[in-house]
Amino acid sequence: MHRLDVPSRRLPSLALAAVIGLMCARAGVAHADGSPPPATASDTLSHYEYFVLANCAPCVRELYFIGTLAVPTMNAPVFSGVARASAAASTTRPGELRFELLRAYPAGLESRQRFAMRVVLGVSAGSEGTLYPLGAGLLDEEEVPVLADALSRMGQSMSRAADDASMQVVDTEFHADSVRMGTVRTGNEVFAYVQVAQGDLPRFGLKQVWELPTMYLPAKDITALQKTVLQVNAKIRALRGR
Repeated sequence: MHRLDVPSRRLPSLALAAVIGLMCARAGVAHADGSPPPATASDTLSHYEYFVLANCAPCVRELYFIGTLAVPTMNAPVFSGVARASAAASTTRPGELRFELLRAYPAGLESRQRFAMRVVLGVSAGSEGTLYPLGAGLLDEEEVPVLADALSRMGQSMSRAADDASMQVVDTEFHADSVRMGTVRTGNEVFAYVQVAQGDLPRFGLKQVWELPTMYLPAKDITALQKTVLQVNAKIRALRGR
């Protein structure tokens, strides 16, 4: 009985050792720039943000302007069952989407550079040329071409009509990090839209379109969004290749 009991006592220790080994192995996984992926408890950080905070010292941070996309005044989407706060909400305010590229690397170690796309949402504040910022979102560089491809496919599928009269909203979207772009169909109208996360990042992609500050654009502008995102991707490739 004593001999049978010895292996049984070792089992918890062996299991614990296996778990520790697995955790160490996972901790050893790193990106090409040397930064490990964010831990589960740090899911609110993009890889770029984690790199700047944990692996970039002294850190050189650069901002490149890519372009802007004007947002016109237009009739706001009407979502069945969702009450508007006021009559003024029946139209959207004019504004601007500003696209930027962020680059960071430790001083003297440009080969460890890390990039992110930044999109800033701004609406007219009434004064000539004055914009009120609604928020800004970041998208890690590896997600930029994925977003461009997603926008292309959204543009191709927008004209498909709903074949079920009870279908009130069709939301086709891409979200990663703190940026969300997509198209939404309500009734017979289709809009393009851009959103950025404001708190509760893990559930950002689960929110309904009307639950977040949103910049709506005419559906045709999905192509302009795609072209601007492609410009960001081209700038990343150019900086990586020089």
